[in-house]
Amino acid sequence: MTFQNRSAPRIVKSVLFALVLREMRTMFGARRFGAFWIFFEPVMQIGLIMAMFSFRVQLVNGIEMPVFFMTGMIPFFLLRNIALKGMEAVNANRALFSYKQIKPFDTVFARAIMETAIYACVYLIFMFILGFGFGYDVSIRDPITWLAVLSIGLVFSFSLGLIFCILGEIMAESKVFIRMLFFPLYLISGVIFPIWVFPEEILNWLLWNPYLHIIDEMRYATFAHYPAHPGVSILYPFKATVVVLLIAMGLYRLRRLKLIAL
Repeated sequence: MTFQNRSAPRIVKSVLFALVLREMRTMFGARRFGAFWIFFEPVMQIGLIMAMFSFRVQLVNGIEMPVFFMTGMIPFFLLRNIALKGMEAVNANRALFSYKQIKPFDTVFARAIMETAIYACVYLIFMFILGFGFGYDVSIRDPITWLAVLSIGLVFSFSLGLIFCILGEIMAESKVFIRMLFFPLYLISGVIFPIWVFPEEILNWLLWNPYLHIIDEMRYATFAHYPAHPGVSILYPFKATVVVLLIAMGLYRLRRLKLIAL
């Protein structure tokens, strides 16, 4: 029998593949019709909020309300879940750290991959329902910019998830506060209210929120005639992402052994 030394990238690839399969088995096999409920719950949650408003209400420049909701709610829920699910990744996979190839970082990253895959399917489901079922224009005007903005949001939320995971292990009570924090973020990120309805003095404070820039820039890349606000820029969330990522990696470097030992 011969053994081959695998390179570090191949080991990481194998670990992530195994962790994603484990997450899929946990999600889909935890209850009966697990695969159905995984997609049905976010679809119904978003669909009920859409149903509270008229399906033919327009905002400005012909932007339909359901498409406006879809382009804000699904990305925000994705980014929120990456941060919150990443916060619990170490506790959920603690037994696996006896294998030296598996690190806490890998568990957070695997959960980010799972959430991205799930909400990508949810987004496609809504595009199909609204596009073919109701005749809305669900096309994306600038898909490259849209993907670039989404990528920044994914890295930003992953970095937050890693930081929250470390803070949660240091002080478990902080997890409750972190979960509560995302509800006001949901309201002030322009997800269900367009940012131009806020007074100028309030909007100047809301612009400190990177999620507001991410959601609004994704809508700007989606709609052909979406109004641009002078205070919104992709550079701000990009800079915030770099800073948060550096903080996350620094904290992880300092606490990685503690995460395994606890």
